[in-house]
Order: sequence, then structure tokens, then C-alpha cells
Amino acid sequence: MPGRGAVQRARSVALGAVIVAVGAALMASPATAQPADREPSIGPGLEWVAHRDNPFRQGDDPNFINADLAFTGDYLVQGNFAGFSLWDIADPAAPTLASAVSCPGGQGDVSAVGDLVFVSIDEPMSDDSCEAARVPETVEHWEGIRIFDISDPSEPRYVAAVRTRCGSHTHTVVPDPASSARVFVYVSSYSRGASIDCTGRNPLQIVEVPLDAPEDAAVVGALDLFDDATAFRPEDRVAGGAETRSTTGCHDITAYPAKALAVAACRGDGLLLSIADPLAPVVLHRVRDPAVAFWHSGIFDNDATRIVFQDELGDGFINTCSPAFGADRGADAVWLIEPGGLAKVGTFKLPRAQSDLEKCVAHSGGLVPVPGRFIVAQAWLEGGVSVIDFTDPAAPVELTWFDRPGYGYSMDYTAGIWAVYAYDGYLYASDMYEGLEVLRLTDPLFADAARYDSTGLNPQTQPEYAWVWREAPVVPTANAERAPLETLSVEPAELEPAATATVTVSLPPGSLTPGETADVWWMPTQAVLATLTAGEDGSLAAADVTVPGPLEPGRYDLVVRGDVSAPRIALASVEVAAPAPTPELAPADGDDAPWWPFVVVPAVVLLIAAGVVVALRRRAVLRRRRTAT
Repeated sequence: MPGRGAVQRARSVALGAVIVAVGAALMASPATAQPADREPSIGPGLEWVAHRDNPFRQGDDPNFINADLAFTGDYLVQGNFAGFSLWDIADPAAPTLASAVSCPGGQGDVSAVGDLVFVSIDEPMSDDSCEAARVPETVEHWEGIRIFDISDPSEPRYVAAVRTRCGSHTHTVVPDPASSARVFVYVSSYSRGASIDCTGRNPLQIVEVPLDAPEDAAVVGALDLFDDATAFRPEDRVAGGAETRSTTGCHDITAYPAKALAVAACRGDGLLLSIADPLAPVVLHRVRDPAVAFWHSGIFDNDATRIVFQDELGDGFINTCSPAFGADRGADAVWLIEPGGLAKVGTFKLPRAQSDLEKCVAHSGGLVPVPGRFIVAQAWLEGGVSVIDFTDPAAPVELTWFDRPGYGYSMDYTAGIWAVYAYDGYLYASDMYEGLEVLRLTDPLFADAARYDSTGLNPQTQPEYAWVWREAPVVPTANAERAPLETLSVEPAELEPAATATVTVSLPPGSLTPGETADVWWMPTQAVLATLTAGEDGSLAAADVTVPGPLEPGRYDLVVRGDVSAPRIALASVEVAAPAPTPELAPADGDDAPWWPFVVVPAVVLLIAAGVVVALRRRAVLRRRRTAT
């Protein structure tokens, strides 16, 4: 999004240090939030569940527009050119405003780490305070990173400010692999015009933030990712291609710490970086595209084998979503990461043409976690939200969308959805003027995305998603390895042979991560018997589960594994007893009759019977003889 000098210098309106917003406007339901003529078009598998008004809005004044988003636990941070809003999203369908912090300065790019919020300021301000006024770039001014403590969500505290050369258009949080006590913040910005301290090519600046002492945050490094030979210049443009911007710095960096990689979008160039040493990023590959006017941002797939780059043609001030611009301008481009570099394999452009009164171009988005797929949710300004499947990079397809009609006139500045990101099965979209939109992904395709239990998300710090619940736990067989495992309580622990049986399982407090989803596994068949939710104290309340049969004599394992605490497991064994032997007939008490009559008597009877038969046969023979004579 355009930065310095682009926002008209409107009057500064004091909103107070902290605003807690209440009232019908902020709590409007989706059905009543917008005038009837601006009801959105919504695609399949998507439900609009909530709208919340922009608490800072002052008509069409661009000094009060919303910007990027970040997530920490059950809170969403929404940046604004006038400060930031903190939303409680414990119930995504009913977000509540915890606070709105007035601290002017665009463009309000935000990140959150635990209880700390970082805010980018890329406008010249009279000083670093929240009472500062906007001033010309040609006079002494302050720009950089502000840091707030939101441990009390109703009263965030401003705890630190770090001045950076050329301000901070965007920033990216990069964890320190050597220490969880600090993070690094990559500050991206670039020269756009006359300034007393922002001319030429701006380096990547690195800010160190001690998490327990954010007031000690400071710039600890600066690195020029280019030189005069590698930075894009106007004379590098290709005939018939886009009017690509000169590379005077980077617009945005997306880090993928689990892969030690980052992708940098730097106006005229795209870069793939190694961040194995976060203080010394190394350029692995450089790429250019004659169809791209402004390398805006990039998104990795979960395997870090592909990247989607966004082209912000026109800085967000025009409608590039029209046939006049073609299918590859102001669009997405898919690039494969290969050993020798990046290879472009496909493009995607919003399929719905927009009015020329609207501003529309590829803008900020992020990965939707779906196993085996490369799906992205992305903003298109007044083109709305698009969910795009890039799994086949040569043939991307839009799965669904959210698109509100235009205002009926052209905003002096840009407008529409700045950014959209997936978080715990919902999409959260930051509308510059209107506020916050919450959309639920209802298609079964997104069941795993809904189940994924995020503890936070900075979209420019891409996490590696692992769907642990899709694979059965591994249970050791040796007693020495089984003994240290958490004990799962199961009642009864002894069962009779049967077709099925019902047992009750539970875990004490502290066994699981509070609130996490946990599966009860029946290990003989590696089947999930039940999916439960841990309590706020990390316990698992008693729950009945049915174990499948046939239950033959032996020992069987039951396991509980949480999505967050995995691979840790809790183990129980149930014993199925062998059936009791059939009892033998025994003589009555006191009856000591001998055994021989039971043998001799039948034998005597048989002998007598045989003698009778012989006698009868002899008699019959004698009769026949007499008759014959």
C-alpha cells in the first residue's frame, strides 16, 4: 500500500489514549450492518458471521483507515492509521472491542508477540508520542516502530519506540533460534520522494526486542540486500511490459522460520532469503517479471516449495480488476523454488470484473492450512476477499469469495479489504473504512483448518502447520519407556469379554494445554473413539467412550493426545479377563458312593441282553427244524 506522502494531510483528531467502544453500531450483526445496496456477494462454503464498525472512522478521511491484522491468543490486533483496535475474538461470531488505542501515524502495520504489539509508522511525525502531529518530510521528524504492552487488554500501555531510517512501512517478526527471550523485527521501507533522511536505497533494518524488557529495543543491524547492479531501475523495463518501480527498498518480507527462509517483495524485485542467521540474511535467489509493476508481498506453501507473489499495480489507487489490464497485471504469480532459482509456473487474477469507481488489485493475504493443498485467502481491496487454490500452480482456481459492492463513487484514497487471514477456521478481513469482517469456512475441505489450534499468528511470520491428529500416536512397548508417561484414568480398568464395552476416561489438571482439542485413541485398531476439549486448568473431564469389540482376553492400550501438547501422550491399559472355565459336576456333599457300580452294572446288563439274544436265535432255529421234519 502506498506510504509516505500518499495520505492527504488531514487534521489530527484526538480520540484519547484509549477508547473502549460500546453501542449498537459496533455490535451490528452482518444482516443489518450494511445498507441494502451494499450487501455482499458471498461464495459457497463461506458464512458471514460478524461485522464490527471501524471505531476510528471519520467519514472518508484516510487518516483513520484500518490496515493489517495480527493475532495473539483470543485477541485480534487491527492496525489503523490512527492507532490500533484490540478485539476479543474468543467467540468469533461475536467479537467485542477490548480497546482502541489512539496513536496516530500510518500505515499501522501490526504484529503481536505474547503481550507485546509492534506498530509500524511510515509517516513523518513531530515526535514518537501518541500526541504527535503529522509534519512534512523535509523537517525533522520521527518514524519507526512503536511497542505496546496489552497484558491488560482494556488499557494497553505504550512502552517503547525505536526510530528507523525511512520509517517502517511494514515489519516482520523473526524469532531468535538461539533464545526465546528475544525476537528480531525486520523493518521494510523505501524512499518515495524528497526527505531529509530517506533518500536513495533503504537497507533492511533489524530491531532487537528483549521480550522481558521491550523498553531496551534497538536497531542492531542494517543490510542492503541490493547494490547498484542488482537493484531494478527504470532502464531495466522490458518493452511492452509493466512500468515496474525502481527498487529503493523492500515493501514486505514474509519469514518462514521453520524452514530458515524468507521471501522479500521489493518493488522491482523478488528475493528468496536464507535467515538461518537472522542477523545476517543471505540472498539465495533474485527474480524479476516484466508483467509485475510492484512486488508487494509473498506467501509460501506449507512445504516451502512454492511462493505466490502479489503485484500491487497502481498502488491500490485504480481498478486493475478489469479486462483492460489483462489476466497477468495486478495479479498473483506462482513460482516454484528450484535448486537453481525460482521458476514462474502460473498466474491468478480475480475473475469478477469490478467497476472503475472501485480500487482493486492483489493485496495482503495468507495461507489457509489444509493438508496437502496450497490454499490462500487474499484481499483485493474493493474486489473483496478471495480464497484461491494454488495446488495446481499452472491452473489456480477460486474456491469462494466475499465481495461487497462499491460505494457508488470513487474514494479519493484507496478503499476496501486491506488484508484477510485464516485463524482457527475463520477468515478475518480488515476493511479500511467499514471495520472488521468475520467469515466462517463451512466447506468440509476446511475441517482441518477449523481444528488447528493457533495460539497466535503474525501472517508475515508464517508458521509450519502440522496436522498431528491425522496420525496415530506411537506407544512404546517396553515397560521402562511406558512408566514415565502420564497416566490416563480409566474406569473400569478390567473388562469382561464382550462385543463392546463403555469406559470412562479423565485426566487431572495440568495434564493438557488449557482449552486444547484432544483425541482418545484405541490403539489396537488405531482408531479415534472421541474428540474432547481440555478444561481451562488443563484437565480432561470424565467422559464415557465405547471401545470396539470383539474384546478377547488380553491387555489393550488407550491413549489421550492433545493437538497442542503432542507428541506427549497419556496412557492407560485395560485388561480383558479370560472366561471362567465351565464347572465340572461333583457329587453332593457326603456322597462317597464307589465308582465301580457305574462300570460293572452297565457291563452286566449288556451281557444279559446278549445272552437273551443268543437264546432267542437258538429257539428260532429249533422251530424251523421241527417244522421241516
